[in-house]
Amino acid sequence: MSIYMRGMKKNVLIYSATFLILLPLISRSDVITGKVQEVLEGDTLTVKLEGSENTEKIRIYGIDAPDEGQKFFEESKKFLTENINNKEVKVEILTEDNQGFKVAKIYMDNEQPIGNMIIKEGYAWWDEENAKEETELKKLCASAIREKKGLWADPTPLAPWDYRKSKGLPEIKYAVHTTTKEKEPKEEKKEEPKVLKAKGNEVYKGTFSSSGQPYIDISKIQFDTKGIDPNQLLMNHMPTVAKDASGNPIGLAVPNISQIPYATMLGFQDGDIITSVNGIPIRDFSQIMPLYEQLKGVKELSVQVLRNGQPTTLNFRLP
Repeated sequence: MSIYMRGMKKNVLIYSATFLILLPLISRSDVITGKVQEVLEGDTLTVKLEGSENTEKIRIYGIDAPDEGQKFFEESKKFLTENINNKEVKVEILTEDNQGFKVAKIYMDNEQPIGNMIIKEGYAWWDEENAKEETELKKLCASAIREKKGLWADPTPLAPWDYRKSKGLPEIKYAVHTTTKEKEPKEEKKEEPKVLKAKGNEVYKGTFSSSGQPYIDISKIQFDTKGIDPNQLLMNHMPTVAKDASGNPIGLAVPNISQIPYATMLGFQDGDIITSVNGIPIRDFSQIMPLYEQLKGVKELSVQVLRNGQPTTLNFRLP
């Protein structure tokens, strides 16, 4: 088997473990094309994404525009409408906020996110609470303040989060995580392959991980990606945050996961909730891409899921 093919299969498994099976295999990009249907406010809009009949409510990542009832609400909404309404855009979905909006970077013809332009022209605040690490937005906001652009013509504009608090309106919260790489574990002594005889005549050879648990050998699966649309897969099986009775996130779930190619072959079932991968807790969709990058070099993958309320582990051996 070629190095290229082994790499492809490894990519497939890593993403299947994080419920985006086959997506990186077909397309390295997580940016989806769509058309803006309506601008709701200066930082929210609806977009009909390619390959989907439904529209998605999108919140532009890293910015917070004036809310309805605030000064500059109309100006902010008009600015976004004139620049983006009824136009084709590229949408990079990062996470989902507490109000059910997809949080995304929106791109037009150039490579600069539309959020940067909104901040630069003074029609929104840098959302420090939800996008602390976006130093570029911070710089653009500081520049707009100095130049008294847009809403900064008012010497004392009221930040939208303070306005919402004063009116008893719900806060807007989301998180885009960065997964840090853990220390390399000490190399464990390899054991001789074991043989387990199952019911009937089927014999499994060498199907044990270094922890002694049975695993699925990915090299035995013949993947065929012809005719698979990654954008459609993502839209049909977008992961959602599963919560416990107290409202705390416990993992990610995917609707109709059994309909994703190779999912059942890899051991996933409808209703599964992923709780961790190789010991890394999974609590938010935004962890997927950093986790994928972190796990690209691993040889064994251990996926913990909740199935009918009971913990279950799926182990995989990568080529």
